[in-house]
Amino acid sequence: MLPNREGLFHGYPVEIGLGETQQNRLLQAVILYRLTEELVQGQWTDISAENLEITGYHILEKRDHSLNDNTIESLKAALGWDGRDPFWLQDAAAELAEKPVQVRLGFEEYNGSTSIKVQFLNPYGSRPGGVPRADDELRRTVANRLGAKFRARAGGTPANAPKPAGKPAPPTPQLAAPKAPAATAEAPKAATMEEAWREFVKHCPAPPEGKWDPQAIEAEWFRILGELFPGKQPSDLTEADWGVMLAEGPGRILPF
Repeated sequence: MLPNREGLFHGYPVEIGLGETQQNRLLQAVILYRLTEELVQGQWTDISAENLEITGYHILEKRDHSLNDNTIESLKAALGWDGRDPFWLQDAAAELAEKPVQVRLGFEEYNGSTSIKVQFLNPYGSRPGGVPRADDELRRTVANRLGAKFRARAGGTPANAPKPAGKPAPPTPQLAAPKAPAATAEAPKAATMEEAWREFVKHCPAPPEGKWDPQAIEAEWFRILGELFPGKQPSDLTEADWGVMLAEGPGRILPF
C-alpha cells in the first residue's frame, strides 16, 4: 500500500534496479522501499502492519551528464556502496534488502496532481537535523587539502593572538557622536524543507506549461543544494539553511 502521509520513516530496500529517465536519459537507481517505522513526536513507532511500500527514483547524473554527487553520497552512506560501479547496487540487491535505511517522504505537485514521493535517503537511525562534528579523518583531509589556502588567506596572522601583558590602558574619551552603523542585508528567514521545495518547483514548470519532469526537477534540486551546502547531506541542513535554499535556490536554476 502506498503511504498517505509525509514524514520520516525507517524501512528496507526490498528491490533495486538501474535504468534511465524518460527525459534526457539520465541514469537512475530505482528502489522499492518497504516501510517499518515512522517518527511520531520524536519517537519511532512500528507501522509494519500497514504494509506500506513506495518506490524512490535516485538520479545518478545531472542534465549535463556530470555525476550527481549528492545522490551518489546518499546511496553510499545508506547502503554501503563504494561509489565505483553503479550496477553493484542492482547486483547486490538481495543482500541490501536486509539492510535498514531511512527515507523522508513528502507530497509533490506535478502536472496538476499531487503525489507522495521519496525526497531523501539517509542511513538508518539518522537524527533529523543536528550539527555535524568533524572526526580525525576529516581534520587530516581538510588540513592537507585546504590548510595552506586558509593560512594564505589569513595573511600569516596567528590563529589566536597572544593576550597583552599588564593592565589594559583606559579607553580614549569619545569626542564625536558615533556614526550610525551601515545597513546590512537582511538574513534569509528560516524555512522548512517542504517550504523550500514548494517554492522551488514553482520555478520548474512541468508539461504542458514547461519542459521539466519530476526526475529533472529532483536532479536540479540536488545540484543546487550541492552548490549552496557542499559536503552536507539534506538531513544535516537547519531551518536557516532551508531559508537560504528558499531565497536563493530558484535563482540558480539552469534553463533547458
